[in-house]
Amino acid sequence: MTHPMHIELLQAHTHAGRRLSAGARLDLPEASARWLIARGVARLVTPDSPAPSLKPSRRDGPAAAATSTGD
Repeated sequence: MTHPMHIELLQAHTHAGRRLSAGARLDLPEASARWLIARGVARLVTPDSPAPSLKPSRRDGPAAAATSTGD
């Protein structure tokens, strides 16, 4: 019997017919979890893993480019 693995999605993903956002945490059978991790869709969550951030870690895109910094 395999134990479930705890993973965190790194990008949006549909699981069991439900669309989940990046940052969602799931307990999955080992084979399913390893498949998602190998494809870069998820990462393994360990007891000392930080909670997912609710804010983006980078400022990219048109809003960041429009901000002036030279006054």
